[in-house]
Amino acid sequence: MEQYVKIEDSLLYYKCNNIDFAKGNGQLFTEFENGIATRQISIIDSDMYVSSSLTDWNEHIGFLLYDGHIDCLDLSDSVQITRTEFESKWQKGIFNDANKSQISYLKGDASFPLEDNTIILHVVNILGLWGKGFVLSLSKQFPYSKSEYLRWAKDKATFRLGEVQFVRVGQQKNIIIANMLAQKGVRKNYKDNSTYIDYDALRLCLRKVVRFSLLNRLSIQMPKIGSGLAGGDWSEIEKIINEELIYYKIKCSVLEL
Repeated sequence: MEQYVKIEDSLLYYKCNNIDFAKGNGQLFTEFENGIATRQISIIDSDMYVSSSLTDWNEHIGFLLYDGHIDCLDLSDSVQITRTEFESKWQKGIFNDANKSQISYLKGDASFPLEDNTIILHVVNILGLWGKGFVLSLSKQFPYSKSEYLRWAKDKATFRLGEVQFVRVGQQKNIIIANMLAQKGVRKNYKDNSTYIDYDALRLCLRKVVRFSLLNRLSIQMPKIGSGLAGGDWSEIEKIINEELIYYKIKCSVLEL
């Protein structure tokens, strides 16, 4: 049964200076959200490995992200640290050539999930209108995403720029649609060259998507969001995606027909 999915943000950070890896002894930095490990930094000698995926594995370290709950860990040798300390290490790690991530550009319809455990992102407008562009294909595949958006549009308390509606449309394959409210209007006709995407609202939406994706172990796919009927500049949107999504090493694919 399809349902809403909510985010509850509760972040903790721990550092352990005495971890036995396959290659030897090193340091481990872990971010937990609601008790789930969402990002991890493994350091041994001068090598640093960062990960937010359960599939990442290295012969010197092993799996790069803990698959379990914080309650099952012995943290007696660990100390709690600040988010600032964790992020400073993470930033050093992601700029290492071996750790760099990037957007994958593929040919295809973004409304068709590439794999199980996926969140499909797209931009919706503040006017409560659904009927042109990518949503035609999306609602054909997942009609519940449209009916939930139209229902959400009637809720004046939460229907505002920068908010995201997460709609579960597949139980067995765990497919989520993210209706991101980041568009101020819609094109009136083909001569309308106005920009309707709200870049600040898009950033806010992507930040919510990041936490949701990390916590639920989801990859991300999307069309070229905000650059079609919303009239946005893809180079600017791509920059925002790199800063808000790729920074977290979440697998991210952009599909074009």
